[in-house]
Amino acid sequence: MLWFIFILVLVVFILIMIPLLSVQIAFSTILSSSAININIKGTTFFGLLHFQKEWSLADILSMEREEIEELEEDTVHFDTLLNELKYLPQNIKPFQRVIAQFLIKIKIKQFEWRTTIGLGDAAETGTASGAIWSLKGTIFSWARNYLSFAKKPLIDVQPDYQRMTLETTCQCMMQIKVGNAIWTAYKIAREWKKHKKRSFLQSEKDRRTINV
Repeated sequence: MLWFIFILVLVVFILIMIPLLSVQIAFSTILSSSAININIKGTTFFGLLHFQKEWSLADILSMEREEIEELEEDTVHFDTLLNELKYLPQNIKPFQRVIAQFLIKIKIKQFEWRTTIGLGDAAETGTASGAIWSLKGTIFSWARNYLSFAKKPLIDVQPDYQRMTLETTCQCMMQIKVGNAIWTAYKIAREWKKHKKRSFLQSEKDRRTINV
């Protein structure tokens, strides 16, 4: 009997704690003309649980070859996918508010994005550097509307006038509340059911109008 009560209390405790837990995710990537490396690390449950995944250039190329082979074997599936992509913006629209509410609750604790570019010509390198600065500025102008930054992001673009090169490194550490993620998933599922119902009713209405 005591074991049963202990297990019951433990289960209730875990169910209460799960929504209150935070997931710390550290993301880093290195992209250059000769190497690609992506690394994701995560910790939760007060640092007791860890997960890590890393991809290299060889892994990415291998995945691309497998995807190409699958597309060659199933062209009908590819055509269906393209047709579905046409309606993607329309299907995502009902969830924009829910997703925006979730994103603003994600806490970006650290963000660094450094880029080095060289085109072999001083004028072209300067122009390219300015274009990258403009692109990064646009991205972060949008990101500040949807994400919460604990401190100012570090953005840097270094022109290299001596050689042809393009290298970029990105490091990001974020904190996500498990409870917020669960609640957002529930709201998306609820909105999806409403969206499907509205789409069905609209299609039925259109069909009846055509028949009349």
